[in-house]
Amino acid sequence: MKTAVVRARIPETLKKDFEAAAAAHGWNLSHAIRQLMNQYVEQEKELERRHQQTLEALEDVEVGRVVDGKKVLDWLAGWGDDDEQEPPL
Repeated sequence: MKTAVVRARIPETLKKDFEAAAAAHGWNLSHAIRQLMNQYVEQEKELERRHQQTLEALEDVEVGRVVDGKKVLDWLAGWGDDDEQEPPL
């Protein structure tokens, strides 16, 4: 895997606190930064995925592709019953 060096100016106290937190997990600074960056990127991807799902849901509502709330509640109330119903459409 090809790697790159990243530089950033941060307050010295933040660096010391971050190093201490990383050390508590047995990580060096480089590993901790990689972990943090990976988590941030994954979080941003998830936020974008949810944003797209929200836009799709709003489009469904706009064109009338919705399910009556009462039907959904009735269906949920029957979960686990012997005669469990198919989800409402």
